[in-house]
Parts: sequence; structure tokens; C-alpha cells
Amino acid sequence: MALSLRSVSAVLELQSGQVVSIGTVQRRVAGAAVVAAQVLAEPLTAAPAVVMLDGLWGTFMADTGERRLDKKGRRRKVKQKQKVPVLLAYGVDPVTGEREVLAWVRGKTEDTDAWVCLLTMLYERGVRYETGLRLFIHDGSSGLDAAMEVVDFGPVRRQRCIFHKLRNVVQAVVGTGEMKREERQAYVKAVLEDACSVYEAPTAEEARARAAAFAKKWAEREPKAGATLERDFEQTLTYYHVLAEAQAGGERWLDVYLRTTSGLERFNRHLRTKWRQAGAYWSESGLMGAFWLVSQKGAEHNKTTRTGWLAPIVAQMLDSG
Repeated sequence: MALSLRSVSAVLELQSGQVVSIGTVQRRVAGAAVVAAQVLAEPLTAAPAVVMLDGLWGTFMADTGERRLDKKGRRRKVKQKQKVPVLLAYGVDPVTGEREVLAWVRGKTEDTDAWVCLLTMLYERGVRYETGLRLFIHDGSSGLDAAMEVVDFGPVRRQRCIFHKLRNVVQAVVGTGEMKREERQAYVKAVLEDACSVYEAPTAEEARARAAAFAKKWAEREPKAGATLERDFEQTLTYYHVLAEAQAGGERWLDVYLRTTSGLERFNRHLRTKWRQAGAYWSESGLMGAFWLVSQKGAEHNKTTRTGWLAPIVAQMLDSG
């Protein structure tokens, strides 16, 4: 619920009428970490068809290997703040929208080794093509691309997140220095809506045609935006092929679950809130326990019926810009 340990103690005391120490809460969180490790190691006989991959950054107090004496003469570990990522894998049912956390790992960076570790955890749990996996959705980090060449998932397809692609297009918009705030916002919105229309095309062929029209229209005024859309463009069209394969197999998958990592981004917001509330995690068990508790809270609302996608994307990007 994104509460600090002290706040959790206060809430429990109000509910039960008994004093609950912070130490007790810490031990319960550590117990949740044990449960998380057990559950996330259990093999799966059936894998979700879609797996979203992303990294979440926050502060962790890492052990320096040094020791010092405190005021009571006890030897204490010396820790140092580090910004570290937690890499996550999120399974999605493309028919119902049901979602679940499949694996996570704390790394030092989002490098190849960290991603290999996460992908290996997935593979060992049984998340494979043979058990139903058909698509990975990710934001295109170089470390992840390299890791996927190490851990072989066979014919599983890869989809570049369209949200991240469109965000990069917006960030590449230059405009002119004479534009007032309202004029620039309208200008950016026009570029963004044209880029969004590419992915509203009914077929991959039409999407390619619309991308070419976008490049032609904005070539002189916004060449960087055009180049950004064109870069790795084919990897953003994978979902058309996946939809066609599902339809050929008699299944009705919703493209809203195949184009972006938005579902995982929403889950990450809850984790970020918790991480900001904690400030910094001092132990692996504290971080993992808290994440597991947040994930279980989120599991109560793990469905979505959202089918529209253009309006929320435009609104979010313009607000953040």
C-alpha cells in the first residue's frame, strides 16, 4: 500500500489495539521475501502468450565490505547508496487481459548479464514457446537485445514498445524558437497524432505506407522525428503478424495487449511509489518482500478492458512535455 514501516506499525496498532513494533513489521516483510522466492521459482506448465520486459530504477544501500564500530561498540556494515535497476517480466493473457509477475532480478545496471539472468529465470520456470509463449514486448535496450541472443527462446517474436517509439518521436521534435507554449503544444500534438495514425493502420502494409507519408510530410520541418520513427520501424510492426497467427489458430487476441509495455508501466508506478516511500532499501529481502506485497495487492485489479490507446498516449506525452 506504499506505506513506510513506521506507518504500517501505526495502522496495525489502530486496527488491533496492540503495539506492533517496526522490527516485527520488518520480519514480516522478510517473510514475504521468502514466499516470493519460492513462488517465483515454481515451474509453470503453461506460459502466458505475452511477456512484457522492463527495468525499474531506485536507490539501494549496497554493502561496501567495510565495517565500523557504532556508539555501543558493535561492528556494523558500512553501506553506500547506489542507483540500481530491478528487471521485471510481466505475463499477459492477450484475450482476457489478466496479468501476473513472472520473475524479477536486481542488477547493477541494465546490462547483458542482468538481462540474461532474468531471461534464464523465465526459461527455467517453463516460460517457453513449447508452453505457450509467443511474444516479448520491450523498449529495445541494447543489453536486452544481446541477452536474447544468449538465451534462446526459439521462434518467439519480439515487439518494440510503440509507446516508447512515439515518446522518442516527440522528444525529437524541434519546432521553432518563436513558438509560444500553446503553439508548440499544438505543433507537437500534430506531429504525435500523425505518428500515432501509423499504428492505427489495419494492416502492416498500410502502416508502412502511413510511415512513408509521415516522413514525407515532416521531412523538412522535423527530419529528426522522421528518422526516429524510421529507426527499427519493422520491429514495431510485429504485433500484426502475431494477431494474424492467433486468428489463423481460431483465437481472438486484442492488439492493445500486444503493442506496448503499458501494463507493466502501470504496475511499475506502484513499485516506484513504494520505493520513493522507502527512500532506499537496505537489504535484498526488504526490497523483494516489499515488491512482492505490492504485486499481490495489484493482483486484485489485474484486468483491464481498455481498448482505446491513442487519446491516453497523446494526453500523457503532452502533459509530460
